[in-house]
Formats: sequence, structure tokens, C-alpha cells
Amino acid sequence: MNKKILIINAGSSSLKYKVFLEKNHKVICYGICERIGIDGNFKINYLDGKKFKKHEKKDSIKDHTAAIDLILKQMKTYKIYNKITEFCGIGHRVVNCGTAYTDSVLVNKKCLKVIEEHIPVAPLHNPHELKVIKIFMEKLPKVKNVAAFDNCFHSTIPEINYRYAIDKQLADRWEIRRFGYHGVSYKYITKQMEKILHKKQVNLIVCHIGNGASISAIKNSKSYNTSMGLTPLEGLMMGTRCGDMDPSVVVYLMRKGMNDNQIDELLNKKSGLQGIVGSSDVRDVCSKFEKGNTDAKLALTMYVRRIAKYIVTYANELEGKVDAIVFTAGVGENQNYIVNETCKNIKLFNTELNDKKLLEKYNHYILISSNKATYPIYRVRTDEELMIANDVKNLTK
Repeated sequence: MNKKILIINAGSSSLKYKVFLEKNHKVICYGICERIGIDGNFKINYLDGKKFKKHEKKDSIKDHTAAIDLILKQMKTYKIYNKITEFCGIGHRVVNCGTAYTDSVLVNKKCLKVIEEHIPVAPLHNPHELKVIKIFMEKLPKVKNVAAFDNCFHSTIPEINYRYAIDKQLADRWEIRRFGYHGVSYKYITKQMEKILHKKQVNLIVCHIGNGASISAIKNSKSYNTSMGLTPLEGLMMGTRCGDMDPSVVVYLMRKGMNDNQIDELLNKKSGLQGIVGSSDVRDVCSKFEKGNTDAKLALTMYVRRIAKYIVTYANELEGKVDAIVFTAGVGENQNYIVNETCKNIKLFNTELNDKKLLEKYNHYILISSNKATYPIYRVRTDEELMIANDVKNLTK
């Protein structure tokens, strides 16, 4: 019997899932439960013979327990599995574990405690991920669970890059430091680029540009620096997050009467593109820009210049020894305007693109720079679920 691996990515009101065959990592099912606790929307794409078929239904999904019940029921209906014992493991993407782990781990009592202890650092993610893991452990007690932490890949960052210039004892006591995120994606991209470039170790500048966005400097295939910090708020301007900002803005807002929850909501959910244009989707902002919207022009200019700034900074930190610059995630993989304008805003070295390659469709990766570029520039499609599936397979043997 070919065992199966279930991958779960839990959010506050959504639950994404994907099923792989353990032997060859072939995807046989994927989908999402959306608007959990609101009005509910369920989507499943399942392999029927050689083709995927789709099914979607709007139905009340009152909580994550109901969502999991619905997913398991529908997967059985469409013959993704017959018995629960067909699953060798369930992989969960979890945002933060602090310094407790440096790689994915089997979930046990200690792991659950670590996830709970780091809720204050990742309040928008860890609570829901913890809840979903516990539900699966209760419903499927014989199936092993694996936690793949988004900050683990960055555990190799040297102290000079992870430490903040605040009281050292206080920082150590409360674990206030740069953690970095999108680590599962960076791990996948690094391994892919080793294959693409035929090198055992690579030096990369990877731009993970989605609704949440970050950039990492990869030195000898290990994370050397990254733009996100203690939380995913630091660094680039994002869909709804402000990115780099004077910390005194928070103090100023508190003195103006805002409380911590209001400020957290403002900086995480009502800033970035959303704050300036009123939309967090780059596609919407680009559309408004094309129609002459001045706020959209301002936002996009800020957006690409911050990406360019980090690319130049990390090229300097890697001492110019860069094997490739990589754009990945939803925006990086698909939005030509953002990639093109980012490269145009880099003046210290040549980032000329091949316009035909930039417009060309691709499956896994494509070289988009011209022969004149100082460093090769690639687009690589990330696959965080596949990376987690690898970890599940290795840890549940």
C-alpha cells in the first residue's frame, strides 16, 4: 500500500490542505476551507485517473474542528483514502518555535508547549496552528504529526545579524532577537538552486515576495541574514504590514490614546499597500496605477525600492559572491512589473533582464536576466508543502 502524507497550513479563518503519495511525492489532492466561522466555503481538487477534478460547496463551517471533519469526509468520498491508517503522517506549517528547534520535529508534549510559549511572538498564527494540531492528534491518534517551523532555517544566522541593539540581558531573558520567517520556502529554494546551478553550496539573494514578503541572504546554502525580525512585521513593505519603521511611532501612537491591540491591528492588517492604496493585492494596486491613481504609484514605488535596497545590502554582505538572485512566491513568480521595476531600481550592479524571458511562461524555474547582468536572476516556483512532505517522510520512517 502506498502511504499518504497530509500537509496542513492553518490560518485564523482558513485551512489549506494537500495530500502527497509518500513513495514519489505525487500530489493526489489539494484544497482549502475558507471563511471558517463566517459563512464557510470548501474547495477540493482530487485526482481522478490522470486528471484533476474540482468540487466546491458553500456551507456553514463553524470552527476548525468542523473544517477538519469536512476535509476528511470529502477526501474519503472522493477516494483519496479508505482508512486513516493509509496516512503515514500529517505535516503542519508552524510559524515560530523560538530557538527550541533548528529543524522540523515530531510533535510531542514538549513541542506543543514550545508552540504555545511562542504565541506572543506569532499571535496571528501560532494559536490556530496549535489548535489544529491538537484536533488532529485527538481525531487521528495513531497518525504521527510533524511540525515544520518557519523560523528554523534561519537558526544559522550569526549573532551580528540576529541581535538587536537593546539591553543584552533583557533581550536574552525574553528572547528578543531576529528570528526570520518563510524558512520552509527558503529551504526549498536553496535546495532547488543547488540542483539548477550544479553546486553543493550556493550563495543566493532570495526574494520571497507574496502578500507577506521577505528577503534572505543565503551563504554556503545557510541563512546568513533575513529581513523579517522578531515577528513577520519587520523588513519589506507588504500587502497589509508596514515593514521597517521608526519604533517610536508605536510609542507616539500610544501617547495619542491607541492601545496595544489597536496598534497591532494597524501595523499588521491596515498598513503596507492596504494602508496607502486601500487594497493589499498587488494586482489591484497595479491596475489602479495603470488608471493613473497617484496613491498606487506612490505605493508601488515604495514597494519596489525597499526590495531593491535589501538586494543591494545583501549583495554587499555576501561580498559580491552571489551565485544568483531569485524571485519567488506569488508576486515574485508572477508579477512582471514588480520584478522589472525592482531590478531597474538597482544601480550599483547590472540587473538587466531578458524581456522575452520575463514574459515567458514556465513550470518550475526560468532564467530571466540578460547576458549583461552581473548576477544570474531567476524566477523559481516555491513548494513549501513538498518541503514539509519530505520532512514528514523522513521523520515518520
